[in-house]
Amino acid sequence: AQNVGRPIDTQKHDGMKLKHEMDVDAQVYVGDSDLGATGLLNNPEVEVANVANGDWADLVNGADTTSKVADKIVADVNNFLHRVWENTGWTMVPELLRLPPKQFSLLVATKVSDAGNMSILQYLQTNNLCYAQNGRQLDIQPIKWLQTGGEGSATRMFAYTKRKDLVRFPMVPMQNTPIEHRDLNQLTTYYCLLGEVEWVYPETGGYADGI
Repeated sequence: AQNVGRPIDTQKHDGMKLKHEMDVDAQVYVGDSDLGATGLLNNPEVEVANVANGDWADLVNGADTTSKVADKIVADVNNFLHRVWENTGWTMVPELLRLPPKQFSLLVATKVSDAGNMSILQYLQTNNLCYAQNGRQLDIQPIKWLQTGGEGSATRMFAYTKRKDLVRFPMVPMQNTPIEHRDLNQLTTYYCLLGEVEWVYPETGGYADGI
C-alpha cells in the first residue's frame, strides 16, 4: 500500500472478523449439528419444561386485565427460577434470563397496570427470586436463537448463572501468522479454534418452552 500510494483495503479483514464473530455466536448458543455439538440453548443435560400460562402474546391480547397479564408472566418466570433453584439443592438462583426477541418486546411495550407507571420488564427485574435471593436485578436480555429454539420449534426461555466453574466455552482467539512480503503483496494467514460449550453443572441452568 505504501509503494502504490493507496489505502489498505480493510473490507476483507472486516468481513473475516464479522464471519468469525457470527461463527462464535452460533457455536456458543446452538453448537454445530454436523459435528454433534450443542450449545447453551439446546443441551440435552439441561432440564426443560413448559410454562404454565402458555403463550405470552395470547395473554397480552386476551381478555384479562393488564395487571392479571403481568401477574401471570411474573409467575411463569418465578416458577421457572424456582425450578432451577430447586434443582441445585437450593444453593443457587439463576442470575441471567434470556428471552425470544418478540417476547422481550412484549415485556417492554406492556404496562404492569392500567396506571401505566412501568413496563412488565421493569417490574420483573426486581420482583423475582433472583433479586430476593441474590440482592441484584435479574439480567434479562433477548437472544434470537430462542424464538424457535424449543422443542418442535417452540419459543424457549433460558436461565443460568454465568460462571466458568458452572458453564464455559473453550476457544483459541483469532490470530495470524507473521507477515510475508511478496513484491507488493503481504501474505498472512488468520486462524482460530472453537470448542464446545461445557456444562460443568447443567442443573444450574434451565429451559422453559411455550412462552
